[in-house]
Amino acid sequence: MVFIANESPCLKRLIGMRTRRIALRSGRAYKKVMETSTVTACDISAHEKWFAAYAAGKCAEESANPRGDVGPMHLKIRHSMAVLENARRMAACENFSSVQRRVCLLAALYHDLGRFEQYLRFHTFKDKESCDHGQMGVRILKQQKRLNDETPLVRKAVLAAVALHNRFALPRGLPELTATAAHVVRDADKLDILRVMDEHLSGPGPYNPTVVLSLPDTPGVYSEAVLRAAREGRVAAYADLRSVNDFRLLLGTWFFDMHFASSRRQFVEDGHALNLLRGLPEHAPYGQVRQVMLEKLEALREAASS
Repeated sequence: MVFIANESPCLKRLIGMRTRRIALRSGRAYKKVMETSTVTACDISAHEKWFAAYAAGKCAEESANPRGDVGPMHLKIRHSMAVLENARRMAACENFSSVQRRVCLLAALYHDLGRFEQYLRFHTFKDKESCDHGQMGVRILKQQKRLNDETPLVRKAVLAAVALHNRFALPRGLPELTATAAHVVRDADKLDILRVMDEHLSGPGPYNPTVVLSLPDTPGVYSEAVLRAAREGRVAAYADLRSVNDFRLLLGTWFFDMHFASSRRQFVEDGHALNLLRGLPEHAPYGQVRQVMLEKLEALREAASS
């Protein structure tokens, strides 16, 4: 719009009225988008079908390798669907809008899409020794044009959440929709990794080094940095892991990074972190921090059930 320097008072009023009408229409349009039917906005069944076919194809490629091991890929398929269900639960508990829910569900479904190609190429889930699986997932989503039918708002937020979900910490200043989706995926992801690790380390199934990042299960090997983070109530870093016991403790520290109240509640109610922490040695160097963490989580669990 071009403005003339010496507009008449009447013209100014007309311009002001038009500007207000445009703003009102824009606001109504945004509200209409945010209030899209929950049933329509949250139906991602077509995406789920595509994901299943894509994952099956990657599993077939791995199976064709005489020295291949498709087991870790099967774990990732189950994990991805469990993260999706965790995200659904969180989105309902936190009373998100339908657009927020759609972004969160799509980001949860696709958060580990890059894991399949990562494993095919490198036979590891260690990003530092292979590739950033979040960035790999974004590249695949773009190559496959999986989000082309979504609105630009949804597409941008999903891609960002997938790219950021595996960062140690989220950058500040993210758009609200992106930040919400990233927090949901990170919480949902951690909650199911706890299940996977509990079943793997506490259950009767076969031991797979890939699942525990090929860390040594040696009682005398430990990381002072991981112990310090737990003592200080901080999340421990993957880069500091030196043993399976460090991994157990790191998983317990994830409680300090749960963003949503519903996530913290599920964290203690599921009991997976408690089982993992109980598996730590009762003596030094883990004994004291093990006891403190167990007492904290058990108290929260009792409070949640009362």
